Amino acid sequence: MPELEDYSCPFKPDLTFDDFSKEFLLKLTTVWQFAWLRMADSWYEAVSRRYGLESANECNVEVWRKVGERVNPRYTKIANIQLNTVLDSLKCLQLPLDNNIGPLYPVEYEIRNPNHVIMTVVQCRSLIYFEREAPQMIQPTCYRLEEQVMRKYLLNPKIKVTPLKLPPRKSQEEIACRWEFKIEDGS
Repeated sequence: MPELEDYSCPFKPDLTFDDFSKEFLLKLTTVWQFAWLRMADSWYEAVSRRYGLESANECNVEVWRKVGERVNPRYTKIANIQLNTVLDSLKCLQLPLDNNIGPLYPVEYEIRNPNHVIMTVVQCRSLIYFEREAPQMIQPTCYRLEEQVMRKYLLNPKIKVTPLKLPPRKSQEEIACRWEFKIEDGS
């Protein structure tokens, strides 16, 4: 049977992901990414309504850090990633559903050496939403949550994570943020 480009065919009770084309799976992954982030946003909103912003912010940090601790090591295992350098650990930012290789958070890298990288988030869907609908979310997300989550997602405690540029920004044409990842010699 040829690979399915969509699922407009009759119901297939023995359906597997192998039945779909790569192109369809890539489209499906993008929808999963949006669903993952929408679920996280919905959870945050519910906690905020019931218990207040500070509680929601504290829970948000705790939850995302736990995801980094419990889920991200699985990516390194299935992808056979050895975590020796900053570049190795940056692979860990590319594999989760909230990754930076798709349309949600496109990035550019300035690789100074394998243990010193500047990452620029060119566009950030979350920031665009916060600027338009929830400006109160910029501070707790960009200044508190992101750095802690990146530390966990990178899976290497030797990496120093430093924000170089964070919002606010004057226009949507500006970059969203810029980060430095570095392992000092002798670490």
